[in-house]
Amino acid sequence: MPNTFDLIIPGLLGPVPQPPEPPRTPTLDLLLDRARKDADSAWADLPSVLLARFGAEAAAPYALAADAPDWDRRGWWLHADPVHLRPDRDLLRLFDARHLGISRAEADGLVAALNAHFADDGLEWHAPAADRWYLRCTAPPVIATTPLAQVTGQHIDPYLPRGADASRWGALMSEAQMLLFQHPVSQAREAAGRPAVNGLWCWGGGTWQRPATPPDLSIGPGPLLHGLAAATELPCHAHPGGNAAELLAGASDGGRMLVLWDALDEALADRDLDAWAAAARDLEQWLAPVPGLLRNASVAELRIFPCDGTCHALRGQDLRWYRRRPPWLFGHRRPTLTQRAAVA
Repeated sequence: MPNTFDLIIPGLLGPVPQPPEPPRTPTLDLLLDRARKDADSAWADLPSVLLARFGAEAAAPYALAADAPDWDRRGWWLHADPVHLRPDRDLLRLFDARHLGISRAEADGLVAALNAHFADDGLEWHAPAADRWYLRCTAPPVIATTPLAQVTGQHIDPYLPRGADASRWGALMSEAQMLLFQHPVSQAREAAGRPAVNGLWCWGGGTWQRPATPPDLSIGPGPLLHGLAAATELPCHAHPGGNAAELLAGASDGGRMLVLWDALDEALADRDLDAWAAAARDLEQWLAPVPGLLRNASVAELRIFPCDGTCHALRGQDLRWYRRRPPWLFGHRRPTLTQRAAVA
């Protein structure tokens, strides 16, 4: 079995309103209650957590490598994700492509227009997936960006790029925004009552390099995880299987295993409380053997990353009876997962 088990669960701690039928999660309640909680801005969202766990710096080259396996791994690339920008009073609120339903033909038409317009600016767009676009920059801009995961549903102003080239970059993206808004694809979508593809969110720029600290085995979905794993030539499986004990027993001794469980985050994106509760129940069932594996030292350490800027880490000794905090001691009562995830 692996020595360390990294469990990445975006959406675990909500925020969510009270579900109609709150899930019973005694295993998760126990693990979160006994864990040592640390905070770090490097754990603020899923891409940042994955990059930190692999020892990599830029998301775009690895996601591109998974979306376009024949790509030559050269150049400086950004995510340039298509988004819908909705006016909200004097600000713009961003909505990502998950619910835009961008077709292959729409993506091809918009990307072709961008490439024709910005050919002299050293910018080259590619869309290997209709809803995931990438931008190659001949001269890498000096900007600091914010991952799309932190901006979705938010006003964009606090998250706009910063740095020496921020002003020029903002002007280029405003030009691109106007082009997208006026393009026949966006006009046709609006005429059909669908949200226009009227903006781009650029983030995660850099070059492809071999990750410095990869796990020995990775499990989970998504192009970024699969691209990072491919860069290390280490195995990556799409599904964690029936339960954690079976997965951990099949792993090599020592080392580190990473599992990404994204069903709760998908439910949050859909604003589906029933789906969030169902995903929590599935995760609870899958995790049920883990406390026993920690107690008998089959797994030395579990680290849970909810992708909210925190890490919850615990070892077998944290689950010993003498560390138990009874309800009457200092008024402590173990919070449930639903209580932890509740909207403040």
